[in-house]
Amino acid sequence: MASTSASSPPTDIAKRMAVSKNAADDMMRVLSIYDAGVLPTSHLAAGEADGEACDEREEEEEEEAFAAAEDVIRRCNSSSSSSCMTDYLYAVDDAIAAAALQGSLASRAAEAVQAAMPRLEEEARALLCSSSSSSRRLSRSFSDELVDDAATPPDASPSPRLSPRAAASVRGVADRMLRAGYGPELAQVYVAVRRDALAEAVAHLTGAAEPVAIEEVLRMEWPALDQKMRRWNHAVRAVVRTLLAGERQLCDEVFASDEDLGHDCFADVSRGCVLQLLGFADAVAMSARATEKLFRTIGMYEALADVAPELEALFAGDARDLFAAEVSAVSARLGCTVRRTIEEFGGVIQGESSRRPVLGGEIHPMTRYVLNYCGLLADCRGTLDIVLADAIGSFDGGEAANNGGGATSTPSGRCMRELMTRLLRKMDEKSCLYDDAGLKNIFLMNNLYYIVQKLMDSPVRELLGDDWIRRHRGQIRQYETGYLRASWITVLSCLRDDGGSAGPTVKDKARSFNAAFEELYRNQTSWKVIDPQLREELRIAVSERLIPAYRSFLARPRPHTGSSSGSGRHSASRHIKYSLEDLEDYMLDFFEGVQKFVK
Repeated sequence: MASTSASSPPTDIAKRMAVSKNAADDMMRVLSIYDAGVLPTSHLAAGEADGEACDEREEEEEEEAFAAAEDVIRRCNSSSSSSCMTDYLYAVDDAIAAAALQGSLASRAAEAVQAAMPRLEEEARALLCSSSSSSRRLSRSFSDELVDDAATPPDASPSPRLSPRAAASVRGVADRMLRAGYGPELAQVYVAVRRDALAEAVAHLTGAAEPVAIEEVLRMEWPALDQKMRRWNHAVRAVVRTLLAGERQLCDEVFASDEDLGHDCFADVSRGCVLQLLGFADAVAMSARATEKLFRTIGMYEALADVAPELEALFAGDARDLFAAEVSAVSARLGCTVRRTIEEFGGVIQGESSRRPVLGGEIHPMTRYVLNYCGLLADCRGTLDIVLADAIGSFDGGEAANNGGGATSTPSGRCMRELMTRLLRKMDEKSCLYDDAGLKNIFLMNNLYYIVQKLMDSPVRELLGDDWIRRHRGQIRQYETGYLRASWITVLSCLRDDGGSAGPTVKDKARSFNAAFEELYRNQTSWKVIDPQLREELRIAVSERLIPAYRSFLARPRPHTGSSSGSGRHSASRHIKYSLEDLEDYMLDFFEGVQKFVK
């Protein structure tokens, strides 16, 4: 019975199920026994077998994929053609992915990646050099424009960039090198290529194939230095806004996946050209100061101040701090040079010591020079207010303290007042070189009138103030009065009615007047009043005093001395040489600068 039961368990199960009142429950119980015992073992074994087979197939597929990638890398490394570069980059992707796996395949993949890097370096170098040529072409076009002093390269110029296709290619190469851990090698290639290209482009802009040494700048003659300063003023804007801005954009594209490395590479590429530009400006600041250098130096200061924010924004981290400090230091030295040059210019005015009077009382050359110089300075008033802010005491003397606020109270306003004060004092000194008091006043009147008229249409007027203009117009009238008193008081005294018989006779007065007038005519026709309006005003002022006095003299009764025939009256009248019309005609020859004699 035992053997039969053991040999046929299904029959027992069927019998039990047949007699059971709860057949469904029994069925579920029996199936659960099989599910917990027999079924789990068989199904798990099958799953494990399937998983192992799947893993084997994946390994085979990875092996096959890597083998194909390895073959592409090997074939392309042995060929100089770039036609397979797309497949090559995909193969490198596969090799990089395989190198991240475990096992023997990872070691082979790492070797393949390493073998691919030299080719990627060559490709990166070629692509970056293609951008270099566009930089050089752009810099040459700017250089050609700079031949003309009036030509200024536009601030918003096209950046030297890779073509879209080349940009995509270099990004693809750079991305593989960075993902493979070859960032230092990529950076070395990038810096080597772009630094040389940028240096060449800057050389074309500045006209200097090599950086100019400080000693060379210090020895340079002014015409050569003037040309280099002019080119620098234009070049610094083009370098920052075109070359460096383009280089920054290119660097961002290449190192998109590693910004910190990109910042470092850009700093390494740019450092040389930026320091070269700053070095030249620093050398100019250290060179001997001269008035002819002032406006070029101001131009350099303004150009550097103009691009400083943009230059600083191109860099990051320590490089930004470094260049910001360098720009600030060089700007300060240029500003100091400007300030001291202006101070020395004031000293030149004060120290002018020539002892030869200007012929005919004309405008002194220094007056013209200083007015022109101040007009140019006034055009730079914004810059002057900055660079002179630390030197207020140098421009606070004399009339500089008498201002009414506004523009006149700014450093540039005080500077203009001081320079004008020194000029007018110097003209007072120069007037003492004339022995004739009338000519002395003509000289002072000529120069002050020229100054006031010149300032009316000059930006200097706003810096000096209208009060300054009014006061010095009044001074012109004082010089006119001084001239009339010095030159004509003797002539007019000859025409005065003394009211008695004890004084000079009419004949004597007529002779004295004739001699005095002819002397004035001979001298003052050689005097020169430059401005036609002032010349006419001065003649009118003389005529308003002379003609009425002479008319009164002619109308005065003549005493009879002698026979009834009137010979005495005739004797006095024959000494009257000039009619009123004669005097009016002769007055037209005064102040023309051409000496004449009475006919």
